[in-house]
Amino acid sequence: MRPLIYIMTPVLILTIILAARFVTWDAVKGENPQAQTHVQQGTLSLRTWKISQAIAAFTQAIELEPRYAEAYVKRGLAYYRAGKYKAAIADYTRTLELKRYQADAYASRADAYRALDDKRRAIADYTASVKKRWNARVMRKRAYTHFEQGDAQNALTDYDTVIKRQPSAVAYYARGNIYLQLSIQSDKDRLKLALADLNQAITLETHFARAYISRGLIHEHLEEQTPATADYTHALTLFTETIQTWQGDANALIQVRYWRAFAYQKLGEVDKAQEEIGKANERVFSFFLEKVQKM
Repeated sequence: MRPLIYIMTPVLILTIILAARFVTWDAVKGENPQAQTHVQQGTLSLRTWKISQAIAAFTQAIELEPRYAEAYVKRGLAYYRAGKYKAAIADYTRTLELKRYQADAYASRADAYRALDDKRRAIADYTASVKKRWNARVMRKRAYTHFEQGDAQNALTDYDTVIKRQPSAVAYYARGNIYLQLSIQSDKDRLKLALADLNQAITLETHFARAYISRGLIHEHLEEQTPATADYTHALTLFTETIQTWQGDANALIQVRYWRAFAYQKLGEVDKAQEEIGKANERVFSFFLEKVQKM
């Protein structure tokens, strides 16, 4: 099971993180007990993706206790999951006005701004969040937002900071991919830097399947087909092992199947790649249908 976290897309990982982020804070002490009950009910609904029920419960809590910061920040997450990003921003802003959970509220508001493609405000909020409480994950998100905005230098500076303070396979992988994209765009000299980072990511986590995919791409650009094929083959083996041994929610394997299709394609097995994409697409449709039914 452990290798799955190194295979899943960051979007799915983020879903797990968001589900857990706001469930450990203490409830309001000495305030309306019924408001606390509504927050508990809303939290349960949020965990099970019953989004409309969660929003209703948190709203009831706020009506009873207008300064209940936990209700605002959790309703913000519910709105975010519902795709109502402006409403989420309003609730995160209210949480900040109440001077509670500021690091998390800034980071979450940044996520909402990023969803609205407002990268400038997203970066400002990620910055405010790490000033309140330094967090490697938030720094990585700010780094990639910088890169999306076309600011490669600040992106690399953020990744450098993360690697210096809290080195991890994910951080090396992320910086390596920045170098890879820069090399593809214009700067071929970055390929060696990309290769060094991907080598380090794989050294730290030998089951990091997507790192093998990225390293394979680097070898391809360096016209080193034999090591490229070896990396794609090893990635395919890891994706396949995960699918065969996974005992959890099948939806967690959606991105694994897309990555396995990519590996098949790189190895010239087009029919298997198309079959894998078909399975993934079917699961995506079922996943969203389930979520819509729970809203």
